[in-house]
Formats: sequence, structure tokens, C-alpha cells
Amino acid sequence: MNDKHQPVFHESFETLEDYVDAISEHLQCPVTIEDANHRLLAYSTHDDETDSARVRTIIGRRVPEQVINRFWKEGVIPTLNQSDEPLVISQISEIGLGNRVAISIRQNNEVLGYIWVLEVGRNLSEQDLGDLKLFAGKARSLLLQLKKQRSKKEKNHQELLWQILTSDLREHDPIAEQLSKIGINTNKALGIIVFTFSEMDRDLYKKLVYAAKTIQKLDILIQTLDENRLVFLVSPLFQENNLSEAQDFIHTFKQQVKERFAISDLESGCGYIYEDYGFIKRSYEEAVQVASLKKSYPKELAEANLYHELGIFRYINILKKYDDVQKMPANPAIQKLAAYDKENRTNLLESLEAILEKDGNMNAAAKILHCHVNTLNYRMKRIQELTSIQLKDPAQKLGLFLDIKLSGRK
Repeated sequence: MNDKHQPVFHESFETLEDYVDAISEHLQCPVTIEDANHRLLAYSTHDDETDSARVRTIIGRRVPEQVINRFWKEGVIPTLNQSDEPLVISQISEIGLGNRVAISIRQNNEVLGYIWVLEVGRNLSEQDLGDLKLFAGKARSLLLQLKKQRSKKEKNHQELLWQILTSDLREHDPIAEQLSKIGINTNKALGIIVFTFSEMDRDLYKKLVYAAKTIQKLDILIQTLDENRLVFLVSPLFQENNLSEAQDFIHTFKQQVKERFAISDLESGCGYIYEDYGFIKRSYEEAVQVASLKKSYPKELAEANLYHELGIFRYINILKKYDDVQKMPANPAIQKLAAYDKENRTNLLESLEAILEKDGNMNAAAKILHCHVNTLNYRMKRIQELTSIQLKDPAQKLGLFLDIKLSGRK
């Protein structure tokens, strides 16, 4: 280590901008510092030889999603998250990434952020790598201060969200005023997305928020936790495609959580996106209902994420609450098929349910029943002989479907 660079390790830096410039001057390379969710915190100057990944990071104020995904697939981020050592990363030209060295900034086992050094015109020496470890250690105090500020800010945001969701705030203008005070753009429509997990702890919560915030398909404005339910207040990037963006976000989130953290036991739900903030509470209730019904009817609602995709299941829980519905006599066709199945060890009722679920598509129904379509056609003929039901009559078909679901078959 050169004596002229010794002050870098002993000086006190008030801002990350000053510190990142000092690191860059010491290493004679462009440097960036980002937080644990890959949002840009500070960056040094660079010349024309920088790569496109760095340029996109600076312009977007966060590491591009394509780069983050590639780093996960290459094992870069998992390695950084589990080590205090610098990691040399060779160029990946297809995503515009030049040679880099990275190191995590840690407090015990918690990653607070990362330092990235772009090797332009020189490769870092062993001495440089050793210095980089010292830089990461010194950056810890700066990021801990930032974390403390952000934690307080996040808590205030969460308290405001719960005021909105519990109806303490009910009208658009007061809600917009409060959101504006915490720096949220109130010219966009807002909605709620929820994910429900079988279990939850603080470490998992941080991992899930990390995954969500590195998906650049929606703006996540506030996140909070309600027991095992992760709740996001979101805003679409492009208003005209807001439901499509929500679908893409949910699909990508589930995929990444499964690939990165081996978690697939979760249910998702999305409420509508509203311009009138008085309906944010309704959006939350819609999202919760979607996730709840998906848990109750996993087969039928496997592909549903949005409230309208529940279809007739939106009314199932409502109907179950009425005593008159509970006291209604059972559908005789269902009773007859259930009795026949029990006596003859057949599965005519299950076959009818599959046909109804697939809207009369015999090939699709046969596939989920794991039987030949000719076998299913024979069963359908037998069902009609026993019950005289007419599936071409939409009223009968809808009534049968509701009766089967209300009877508790899953």
C-alpha cells in the first residue's frame, strides 16, 4: 500500500459520494456503491471506456434487472452474500458487462450493500484486493447510518399504509396529501398486491422484499407484513397496461423466489389499480380474497392472480354465508352420481366436475383425469342416462358447477 494513499483509510467521510471518489482515486478505476437491493447510492466519475451496464445503472439509479438475474444464475450474488472476500467477475459481453471486482459491505451476517470496481485500463492487484476489504469495512458505518434512516422512514410509510387499509383514511384527497408528504408521486394509479406464505420470519421477509424490489416491472412504493402475508402498495410504470404489468410482476416474483430461495408454497393476489385512492382499501380486500380463494381452490384457480379472474368463485364465499343456501336441498343429479360412484366404484361425479371446469372440452378434461377421451365420452353418456342433465343449457351447467363447489368438492 502506497503511503500517499494511507489517508483514505483514516479520514472521516461525511457522504458516500466523497468516499466513493476517494476509493476510485486510490484504485484508479470507476467505482459504485449500491445498497442491498442493488439501488445506486454513489458513483465515481468515469471516462469514455466504461461499459454499458455501468451507464444503465447510473441512468436508472439501480442495477438493471437483466444484470441482477444473470449474476444470480452465475452465482455471483450468492457468493457475495456469503463471503467477506472480493470477487473477481469476468466480462459478460451479452449484457454489456466489463471486467469487475465486487465485495459485499456487511454487518455480521447481514449484507448492507456492495462496492463494485470496474477494471478499466488495469487489473486490480492482490494489494488492491486487500485494500478493497478495508474499504468495505470502512463503508459499513456509512451504510449503517443510512439503514437507520431508511428503517425509520420505512416504519412511517408502513404506518401510513395501515391507516389507509384500515379505513382511518377514506377519501382520495387526504390520502394523496399524506402520500405526497412521504415523497410518493400522487399522479399515478395505485393498487395492492399480496403474497401469502405458509410461514414467515424476519430473514425470509428481507429476502422476499429484495426479490420484489429487484424486479423492475412495477414501482413498489410501500411494503409491509401482516403475519404471513406480504403486502405491496404498487404503481404501474405504464398506466395503460397496469394489469398486464401486475401479472408480469407476480409471475416473475414467484419464479425468482422459487429459483433463488427454493420457495414455492405461496399464494398471490392482486386487486385492481385505482386512480381514486379512496379505493386502495378495496384493492387490498380484492387481493386478499384472490389469495384466500386460491388456497381453498388451488386446482381451479391455479392461474388466477387478478380479482376478475376468480370468475364465479367471487360468489362462492358469499353464497356460503347465507343460511337459505345452506338449507337448500342437494342437487339430485349430484346425489345420484355420488351414490352410483360409491356403489359401483366409479368416478362419474369427478368426471362431470372436470368437464364443467374445462367448459365441455373433452380432450382437456380427459387430460386432467388421466384417461382416454373415448373413456370420458362413455362416462358422459352414462352421466346423462342417469341424470338427464343438459350441459348445453347454460343455466343447468352453471348451476351444477356451483352446486358441486358449494358441496365442498375440491
